[in-house]
Amino acid sequence: MLTEEKKQLIEAEERYRHEISSKIKEDIGAIKEEVEKIEHNIWAKVNELLNSNVGMWFLSTVLVTGGAGAYQATQHHYEVKLRNHTQVITHQFEISNRIQNMKYFLRKATTCGEAELALKSVFQSKTPVSPDIEKLSLLVIYFNFYQLTDQPKKETLEIVRQLEDEEYLLQQEKPSTPFPEATRTRLLNLLDKLERIQVSEANQHR
Repeated sequence: MLTEEKKQLIEAEERYRHEISSKIKEDIGAIKEEVEKIEHNIWAKVNELLNSNVGMWFLSTVLVTGGAGAYQATQHHYEVKLRNHTQVITHQFEISNRIQNMKYFLRKATTCGEAELALKSVFQSKTPVSPDIEKLSLLVIYFNFYQLTDQPKKETLEIVRQLEDEEYLLQQEKPSTPFPEATRTRLLNLLDKLERIQVSEANQHR
């Protein structure tokens, strides 16, 4: 059994907990009222500001500036996208143009001098699609193309380098030297392979 002293101690603890609980509730209520009062005052000030000339100027400035900024950002995005798409198409046509040019003149070449001229398109276009890329080498055009499409193909770049090496070897021959049929076949095979890759890439970016 509990002694009278222990009963009094328990009752005192209960009263203490009740007083603390009541105090906490009162403090929470007071804080809540203060927060609501502050919020009310803030919104009152905001409404007062927005309904004033300064507020209207502020709103119009934010909306107009923000709207104009969003429009400019969107416009810039589509301008960049259009420019990149145009460059991709231009590079595709130039690549195709140079491949066909080299194939045509290689088939007709009878001397090493004529074959060497046929491969000059590896370094500069004979009939450029655009003056901006007329003097760019085929390798640079491919690099630019792959930067725009983010789909580099090591095989393609290797074929172009082989064509550059073949052009250099032909320079070492006398221009009047008969063009070997085996060399013609090897070069045309390289160009056929390059053309197949180019057609495949063009289909991917339609």
